[in-house]
Amino acid sequence: MPHPSDHLKLLIQSNAEEITRLHSRVHETFAQRDRSPDKRHEWERACEILHSRYNELAFPGGFEGALDRIVAGDPESMEAAICFLELRPYFFRSGYMFESILRKTKRAPLSQEQVVRLQHVIQALAAWRSKRATPNGA
Repeated sequence: MPHPSDHLKLLIQSNAEEITRLHSRVHETFAQRDRSPDKRHEWERACEILHSRYNELAFPGGFEGALDRIVAGDPESMEAAICFLELRPYFFRSGYMFESILRKTKRAPLSQEQVVRLQHVIQALAAWRSKRATPNGA
């Protein structure tokens, strides 16, 4: 039976893929931007699109203000935060977001189920960091 948060995870993953696509487009057009006014416009447009959509795509409900909503106990933002941490999506600036969301989620009023899920994230992160800190990953 699907978990109620599965739709959020699908949204986060889909949005991460879109950010990656938009960010790649910026890099593709960057290399050509000095070849002509049209190429410069193409690059500027790619940048504009990425910047205009980033907030809405980075986090359900928008990343701007999300950390405040998490700490304030907004139920949708808290669930989105847990899902984000469980997924750990990879896209432009997602590592920074992961750390910020993790810090705030630790202080948020979570349900018992969310506390358990957060503890799994924290344990997995500690194991990953421990393995990474070991010479040769052994």
